[in-house]
Amino acid sequence: MSSKQQNGSIGAPVNFRNDINGLRAIAVLAVVIFHFKPDLVPGGFAGVDVFFVISGYLMTRIIFKGLENDTFNLIKFYIDRANRIIPALAFLCLIVLVFGWYNLSPIDYKSLGKHVTSSVSFVSNMIYWRESGYFDSESHSKWLLHTWSLSVEWQFYIIYPLILITIKRLFSINTCKTIITLVTLVGFVTSVFITLKWPDSAYYLLPTRAWEMLAGALTCIYPLSTSPFKKCH
Repeated sequence: MSSKQQNGSIGAPVNFRNDINGLRAIAVLAVVIFHFKPDLVPGGFAGVDVFFVISGYLMTRIIFKGLENDTFNLIKFYIDRANRIIPALAFLCLIVLVFGWYNLSPIDYKSLGKHVTSSVSFVSNMIYWRESGYFDSESHSKWLLHTWSLSVEWQFYIIYPLILITIKRLFSINTCKTIITLVTLVGFVTSVFITLKWPDSAYYLLPTRAWEMLAGALTCIYPLSTSPFKKCH
């Protein structure tokens, strides 16, 4: 295998990062505790934001490595993401459907079916946005509410590499970095404004969440450390 294939192929494993894995564990713990004991960790819901930043970092690491070595395969990128997300999500939805069959009324089970469909099609963030706020009392009865973040991530996964590929072909990899920086800043300002006016929209929808994943991208393309371990790619 050539060095180009070893270093640039999207199929090559990304080096395991203990620090990132630790951040994920802390984020999961914060979110779980918040849902069961919100008074114990009032800001635990922010663990979702940590996940978005980590996702942006990891996806940018994979995409830029491929683009810089001309080995990026868009279809394989999508397949890899699907293989990591869909099996576990489908299993969860199946368990929820079986449990709901025995424990929910017909009306509630119909609602659950809608939520399952929206979850596996990665549009649940839009459905929950229309139904209620994340912190509303009704949200506790929505068993798959947490899948809204998966939907946001998947929507980002679909759009993000397409944009980077287009920019790279028309301009250069450095232009990609510049545009990511500018869009992150604009996205942050837009998110702050929309949060003040329409908080539910800001919470659930991709346009106001993308800046967090792009912030993760910035930590990848502009690393603070130049040591081999800390470099993005």
